[in-house]
Amino acid sequence: MKKEKIFKLIHIAIIILGSIFILIPAIHSNMWFDESYSVAIADKSFIDIWKITGNDVHPALYYWILHIVNMIFGSNIIIYRVLSVFGTILLGIIGFTHIRKDFGEKTGILFSYFAYFLPIMSTYAQEIRMYSWACLIVTLMAIYAYRFYKSILNKDEKSRNKNLILFGIFSICSCYIHYYALVSAGLINLILLIYVIKNRKNDKKALIYFLVVALIQILLYIPWLIYFVTQLQHVNSGFWIEVSFINTTMQILSLQFSRNLDLGKIEATIASIISIIVTIYTIYKMVKLRKESKPAIFSLAIYLGVILAIAIISIKMPILYARYLLVVTGLYIFTLAFILAKEKNKIITGLICGVTLILGIIGTVENVKINYDTSNKEVFDYIDKEIKDDDIIIYSNVGSGFGVGGVCAAKYTQYKQYFLNLEGWGIEEAYKAYGPQMTTVRDWDFLNNYEGRIWIIMPESMELYDKIPKENINIISETKRFDTKYHNNIYNVMLVEKK
Repeated sequence: MKKEKIFKLIHIAIIILGSIFILIPAIHSNMWFDESYSVAIADKSFIDIWKITGNDVHPALYYWILHIVNMIFGSNIIIYRVLSVFGTILLGIIGFTHIRKDFGEKTGILFSYFAYFLPIMSTYAQEIRMYSWACLIVTLMAIYAYRFYKSILNKDEKSRNKNLILFGIFSICSCYIHYYALVSAGLINLILLIYVIKNRKNDKKALIYFLVVALIQILLYIPWLIYFVTQLQHVNSGFWIEVSFINTTMQILSLQFSRNLDLGKIEATIASIISIIVTIYTIYKMVKLRKESKPAIFSLAIYLGVILAIAIISIKMPILYARYLLVVTGLYIFTLAFILAKEKNKIITGLICGVTLILGIIGTVENVKINYDTSNKEVFDYIDKEIKDDDIIIYSNVGSGFGVGGVCAAKYTQYKQYFLNLEGWGIEEAYKAYGPQMTTVRDWDFLNNYEGRIWIIMPESMELYDKIPKENINIISETKRFDTKYHNNIYNVMLVEKK
């Protein structure tokens, strides 16, 4: 059997096994707050998604994708989760369809391998969030940017125009799926602009065509600018992210080789040490290879450039958060794959791949234990058994801390619910994602004319019961506490009745 065919079979085997590997922890219907927002908003129309997300902190494209799935399959948490896994499966597949063709069999195989087996992928590939699809889109944007550059070098006008169009499509999609992807698109567009300007004497058409594509991108993004400015003001007035130099740096360093960002100190330290060693090795090899490593230099420069740009912005607005770097993880994976493919010492390649696999398996085993733990269903089994059609649910915590209100709003769409925004946060418009079943209120007036049973659900304590007007309120069931393994959500549940 020819060596090339053997490589292809190995590559296909990695894709199949890797796809199964990342799918294993994903077949469950648990939610945490961020996922509940995705699940809730998927039921809305395209126009409503546009308006509601404009008052949140993310662009609309992922929620549109989720809505399309919702229209086909209905509201199904497992389907939504598999959709996220599919984004990562496709990321691994482009190692075969794109990376292999552009950079050789070894680079393609290694790219697919790390796309599936990096520890962080096992956790976030199955989150009902935009990360896996943003990662895929940004990676494709970078690939077609590089192909556009190569087609200019090779004076291949047909390929140049096709690659430029595809780059433009993935670039504007990046702008609409996550703001870290927007920064990535901005950096890559800037680099290409500088290149086509410097090269204008050799290919004037490339400059003209690029400017046209850039202008189209700007025009397509203008409709979102009003929301973008509003979101910036929202973040600037007080966002939940807290940037700590030590903790944030540790999380960024350990990200790719961690199961998640909430690891204990020992696990985080081990992941950071491995990540630092791999990064030092990668940079050393890039310097040593020099001209041969240009694609890796370009890729790592964008990855680090995004971190630097966000870090600078975070001086004024705290938006540097390690989890968001999953959006550009495809660039990190490519850099590592490209360098390792040129490594002649098989022991080094085997060691890095082996450590990655071991950590990936450990992470997946832990995720399986957490995701399929029976504790995750106990609170809902209890509520399902006791709740009646005319009951209402109230809570004063939707998303902050151990936010369980959002999970209840997304899960119990058939029951009327009230979020008591007693502190007056300006989130009414963004939380319309949970409507119509959930209404945001700022006082207790909604109880004035209500008679019936009330479920009080809180994450850490029952201080909400202490605040409720006690007139004609009787306790039916004292507080029951439920601790879930999934995202360590805590549910304190009390049932009262107002007569």
